[in-house]
Amino acid sequence: MRSRSENLMPESSPADTRPIELWTDNGFSIWRRWEINREPLPATGEYSFLVRDPQNLERDVLVKIADELIVIIDLKTEGRIRSASTFWICCAERHLSIYLWENDAYPPGDRLSVNQLSPEDVMSAIRWKTR
Repeated sequence: MRSRSENLMPESSPADTRPIELWTDNGFSIWRRWEINREPLPATGEYSFLVRDPQNLERDVLVKIADELIVIIDLKTEGRIRSASTFWICCAERHLSIYLWENDAYPPGDRLSVNQLSPEDVMSAIRWKTR
């Protein structure tokens, strides 16, 4: 699965940037809801995305990162990646885009729970730099 993004790193101030749009190869578009609404970056492990399918139907999809994963990564990275880190935004986007690509459908109830990290997630966490 490949996805494209106009801007890979979130900006520190969403008020002065265009919302990031990510596309999947099968035609889904993903926007960060907090950027559209010009709100601060989420820091709770829950991320709301506006998703448009290939037929141009839009839905809000909530991606929840399990609290246990946030604690584990915080410990493994010696505090570099905390719950408010942009790492979790990228992780939530990656899991949502993979789900949309593999299933060619929205997640049930427009909610996706991330209860396990992929090897790619763990390697990304190890290399993640704080800003």
